[in-house]
Amino acid sequence: MAEARPRSKMSPFGLRPTTTPSWAVSRRAVLLGALVGAGSLAGCTVVSDGVGAAELSGALDKQPAGGRPRTIEMYNLWGGRAGKAWVAMAELYEEIQDEVAVRITFAPPSPDTQVRLLTAIASESPPDVAFVTPEQYPQLTGLGVTTDLGPYLAASGLGEQNFHPTVWNAMSVTGSVYSMPAMVDPNFPLFYNPALLAEAGLDPQSPPVTLDDLSRMSDAILRREGGRATRIGTMPWNYYGYSNSLYTIGFAYGAHFVSQDNARVTPESPAVVTALEWICDFTERMGGAGNVAVTPPGFSLPVLGTGNVAMMPMTANDASNLAQNSDIKLASVPFPFAEGYGEPGSATWIGGWNMFIPSKAKDPDAAWDFIRWVTTSPEGTSKNYEEMSNIPGIVQAPALAKLEQDPTLGIFAEALRDAQNVRPPIPVAATYTQQLDIFVGQAIFGRISPERAMQRVSEITNAEWDEFRERNGS
Repeated sequence: MAEARPRSKMSPFGLRPTTTPSWAVSRRAVLLGALVGAGSLAGCTVVSDGVGAAELSGALDKQPAGGRPRTIEMYNLWGGRAGKAWVAMAELYEEIQDEVAVRITFAPPSPDTQVRLLTAIASESPPDVAFVTPEQYPQLTGLGVTTDLGPYLAASGLGEQNFHPTVWNAMSVTGSVYSMPAMVDPNFPLFYNPALLAEAGLDPQSPPVTLDDLSRMSDAILRREGGRATRIGTMPWNYYGYSNSLYTIGFAYGAHFVSQDNARVTPESPAVVTALEWICDFTERMGGAGNVAVTPPGFSLPVLGTGNVAMMPMTANDASNLAQNSDIKLASVPFPFAEGYGEPGSATWIGGWNMFIPSKAKDPDAAWDFIRWVTTSPEGTSKNYEEMSNIPGIVQAPALAKLEQDPTLGIFAEALRDAQNVRPPIPVAATYTQQLDIFVGQAIFGRISPERAMQRVSEITNAEWDEFRERNGS
């Protein structure tokens, strides 16, 4: 029998009321703007491990423990292993205290939107805990539908000194903190298959350091049959979607995707355009994005598991999944940089998912205690890492020491330390990503020039940002 964990009452917080930003809009505008307009909370972020696995939905919901004076509800985005792990997280939280019960509701996103969450927010009946990506929470904050966590952090003795600098910068870009990092994605280390490098006559002990190396080695690895690539070095148009691909290669070129004063998006800048040109040229040399046949039907692991792809970036979840379910031996290095433009480590950026409390949540104090436990406590962060390979943002987490020693995931500790970039955390982040996905894809398939593609992204996104300011008086 497992040893019983100590149980304690949770003391309620005595905090000042949360204030709504002066630029907040009506709940109806939240619904219309998010669902009909820019596709707020769009599915642009790296989400793996079976999101939307409806066949597992019974295991992804959870009823609250009985006999508790308080109950909070959390919306669960994930299917598969991650979805079930969040249920296990909530059960452990209920074991260590006896005041708060946790209900988990499976609320998978559509391809573009967290429809159920946004509808609940618009009807002023949201869950107590929900998820948002780091770059998208400023939009919700700007709409006045998130709870200011600054007072809670102060009451818990937490602040800038407790978080990795890049993580903190993303958390605090709105002035105060409105969301907490539940899963930090240092995007992306490059994983590679030494056996494929050796078969192509390359030295497996000399992985790519620069983008020129990556390009040269990919040329050597490429194999075609019937006009289609059946073995390929890498696929830079497919690094978790078009926008994530451009962010990664763009940061490798030292690019900035937003102005220094964080007032305008700048995809038309020379470094971003050059990065997209590199992706397009590479794709054309490989025979085109539509002429790749490396994954057999029904294959569910990351593409490195096919044995037909030599070098690809991966998230910690995917790297862990592949290590557990494939016999292929991989190695890893920091993602290459563009020599003469970027520098070693410049391609690395922070993504992931944060937890937040909607402003109309029924029990924000209890919601905060659960969020604090998940994202900052030794037991919560350790459980999160063990169950889902989720990397914590708080520097004191014991899980980071385990991460350093992990033969598969240790590279992510290095990436977390080196990361200096995030996707722009701006009020129109969803629009920006949506337009990048559209126009990067068009450029890759030769329907528009890279320069014109980025001009169009700039025009559309900045126009939306101007409209957002005008609508909200900011």
